[in-house]
Amino acid sequence: MKAELARLVPGTVLTPQEAKAYVNGVKDAMFELADRKVTRGRFMQQLSNGTLPKESLRLFWLNWHGFVAEINNFIQVAYQRHLGFFKQHIDLLTFYADKVADELIHPRPPGHLVVVWKQGEIFGLTRDEMIYYEMLPICRALVEWERGLTYEGTILEFWCSILWEEFVGHWARQFREGLAKHGYSGDQAPYFTTHEEADLVEHEGGVMAHGEFNRVVCERLLSSGYVECRPGFSPRYAALTSIELFAMFLDAACEKG
Repeated sequence: MKAELARLVPGTVLTPQEAKAYVNGVKDAMFELADRKVTRGRFMQQLSNGTLPKESLRLFWLNWHGFVAEINNFIQVAYQRHLGFFKQHIDLLTFYADKVADELIHPRPPGHLVVVWKQGEIFGLTRDEMIYYEMLPICRALVEWERGLTYEGTILEFWCSILWEEFVGHWARQFREGLAKHGYSGDQAPYFTTHEEADLVEHEGGVMAHGEFNRVVCERLLSSGYVECRPGFSPRYAALTSIELFAMFLDAACEKG
């Protein structure tokens, strides 16, 4: 049976090698879906070929601001909720602290939101427009999915659900390149440059790439016996649902922009 399809029953403890293979299987399935529904989806294709309406870009950013403002909080909430596990794995706790700090202080407090606001202003939006915008319900679904797993999901469900952060690094590169087709120069894509780096490579003097960190956490969970998922959930389901909702998020910007 393929690793990503194997059923994990309570009490299962994978070897580090098995855990790595399992997570790679989930990640491969996630990237295949993301390539099909996001990279080759309507929004990103129009962005890449220079035909995305400006209003769709602005609408996307209004909703993306709302998502980013909340997802970073969930990472911080999980720091407290999952501290018991991370206390048993101090090496991971160190990297986790780096990840939380990175979100809050880079490039300066209050952190990555500074870059989000700057990018929105480049797109012609005001900070108040971003802060007080009422998200489209179909876009808010992605926020509520992550909120639900933060407070109700198992630790494995939560960390598998954010495995897609690694894909976000590749998506940010495609977005940055697409913006060039719309007349935005490299220094007019600060958010995408920042996330391409943060999600894919070591940065800021040793902060582990966010995508790599999430994978390592999932592997350590599986090799430590934290395999529980609720009925109707699995590691693969958690990872793929995040991508499905992200694709719907982007589609909504096209349909309503």
